[in-house]
Amino acid sequence: MSFELDFLWVGLMQVVGFFVQGCTGFGGTTINTPVTTGLLGTAAGVPYGTLMTIPFLYYLGIKFRHSVAWKDLLKIVIFCAPGLFFGNILFYKIDETTAKICLGTMITGLALVNCYKHIVKPLILKIEEPTEVAPDTTAKKAFRYGCLLLGGVVHGAFNIGGALITVYTLEAVKEKEKFRNTMNWVWVVLNTINACNQYRNGAYTPYMLSAVLVGLPMAAIGFFAGMKFLEKINREQFLRIVYVVLLIVGGDMLIRNLLVVL
Repeated sequence: MSFELDFLWVGLMQVVGFFVQGCTGFGGTTINTPVTTGLLGTAAGVPYGTLMTIPFLYYLGIKFRHSVAWKDLLKIVIFCAPGLFFGNILFYKIDETTAKICLGTMITGLALVNCYKHIVKPLILKIEEPTEVAPDTTAKKAFRYGCLLLGGVVHGAFNIGGALITVYTLEAVKEKEKFRNTMNWVWVVLNTINACNQYRNGAYTPYMLSAVLVGLPMAAIGFFAGMKFLEKINREQFLRIVYVVLLIVGGDMLIRNLLVVL
């Protein structure tokens, strides 16, 4: 085991990412990825993100196991699991920058549409949404399930599939606590599979494990603060936070990787 100053900077970023994770059930690893992979390198940063989540995922999963949409969880796992293995292979073959530009564009577009719907229209333009529920068409369903399939691949490759999987879960699970707990169980399953694959591929080096030990206490501070914050907000406020997080995640991913190309 060793210590480097970079471990501390990466750990401090976990406070922010795991606050979001504790509140929304997703986004923590994705928000932290630019700093984590930037300072530790991709080879250590990706498995670092996986391993950091494991203790908190199992804690939340066991504590709130009675408030989970199990049927929707099963659908998510069935559609995502095959992509995980494909994504693990792609991690060593695909051009990471190109993949992240495409993913960032998709996430940013989805987030902008929903930020307009849930933030700009009601809070700035003062336009009320119609009370009737729009029909759930075949095209909408196909899009949501497509996001699950692609989310599994992206998560297996770069550990950042949460934003795409959220597209399905937001529509399927309406209650904010149940949404958070269901998303948490998605990561219990997918990150456990990822962790086993990464371990088998030799990703858990002494260098990476040392960084994890430094970061865990700081991640815990953010995670439990996020759990407390969730108790104080309603569903509409929760949705606004989720879509802003998606916009930050997607926009950051898109801009950073466009700058690499340019």
